[in-house]
Amino acid sequence: EELRGTGIHTGSQRRQPQVRSFSFISIDPNQLVYTKDEIDSYSMKLWDDNTRNFIATITRRDPFAVTPVHSGEQLRSLVDCGAVPNCSLLNRSVSRIKSSTALDFIHGHCLRFQDFVYSYLNCDRATNFPHCLECARLPDSPFHKLFECEAIEDVTDLRDALSEVASYEHNFHLAILFSRDIRMKRTFCDLVNKVVRGSMFADELLT
Repeated sequence: EELRGTGIHTGSQRRQPQVRSFSFISIDPNQLVYTKDEIDSYSMKLWDDNTRNFIATITRRDPFAVTPVHSGEQLRSLVDCGAVPNCSLLNRSVSRIKSSTALDFIHGHCLRFQDFVYSYLNCDRATNFPHCLECARLPDSPFHKLFECEAIEDVTDLRDALSEVASYEHNFHLAILFSRDIRMKRTFCDLVNKVVRGSMFADELLT
């Protein structure tokens, strides 16, 4: 036997499944058409869902904190992948050096931060404390350089403008990357530039 319209053969002892016939002619062509915005929206939804599922891979844990400041659910609520291309942190007019520097503070994998240096050298944090070379008071990190270090001058106004971002502490990069506030992103870049210019040891560490 052959199932109607399928070309699939079945034995005479098998129960023939029900086959619902239809015609492509009867389908409304509008049902098969998607606009660019609809496709982009669906793609962003998939990226959002995937990013939220793997939020642990892009978050940072403060090794000196007993409990995290924000729960995983709170950090997942920040995810908005559409903000990355539609409200870019860096525009095309920004120089390569400034772009690279801003991204250093986002990913943190840079020799200007002592916490990265200690991690790279596999130092024992129980006996070796990654002090900031600028203030020599607190553990160094991108968050510390941007929002805590007292040795960096003339950044109070910029820090105040980014107080909401700073509330996420070591995960401030999520609040920046997934924000649709272009002014906030420009303020962040301004703060990065001021911090770098005001850092005494930046050039020595990176040469």
